[in-house]
Amino acid sequence: MRLQRNIFFIILIAALSLWFIFNPGLIRAQSGITYPPETEVLRGSVQIKGTAVHPDFWKYELAAAPQGTENWFYITGAESPIENGVLGVWDTRTVPDGPYTIRLRVVRRDGNYDEYFVRNVIVANTAPVATPTPAATPTPTATPTPKPPTATPVQLTPNIPTPTPAPTNTPVAGAAAAGQDENGGDDDSTSSKASELINLLGMMKNAFVKGALYVILVFLAVGFFFAIKNLLTWLYVRFILR
Repeated sequence: MRLQRNIFFIILIAALSLWFIFNPGLIRAQSGITYPPETEVLRGSVQIKGTAVHPDFWKYELAAAPQGTENWFYITGAESPIENGVLGVWDTRTVPDGPYTIRLRVVRRDGNYDEYFVRNVIVANTAPVATPTPAATPTPTATPTPKPPTATPVQLTPNIPTPTPAPTNTPVAGAAAAGQDENGGDDDSTSSKASELINLLGMMKNAFVKGALYVILVFLAVGFFFAIKNLLTWLYVRFILR
């Protein structure tokens, strides 16, 4: 009897495992925007990436508005779910520079919807205009006009040495420009590192949410397994061993 009961539970566990393996939709990614992150600087056409899914999915819509306003304008949308892919492309050259909020709306078949936001992304398409450097104008050299030779009286003049002025150091324009380029490079490097740090924090946040979801699902599966086990044990004792 004990051997039959153990075989029964092994078959049941195997069946449940196969059911979870061949139904990956039970563990579904969370909807949201993964790129661009907050405070990201946007120029030109930008791909908006993320996930738009729901068990009762109908469609999703992307929109944006100037930061702190409700003046939403439509970017794009689709009636097919997207998981960890490109939700749409936003041509930021069609709007003025400044901070914006991007909204993802996932609409269900009953008309209700969930919304996800990325705030304070910076549109900066206007580049500063470079100031042209005036070219140096060559100074004309005077050409001496020959004069007829004249008789010059010879006089004895004492040879007194004339003091020579000390040379003055002249700043080199190229060195200053090189310094400015190095400072500009440092600023670009600092901005790039800050952007990478923000992207890393966003990825860690998404990984934490997914990990928590997986842990909850595992606990639910274990609880469900023990509940089914107890129920089947009771049925086995109640009706088979009786």
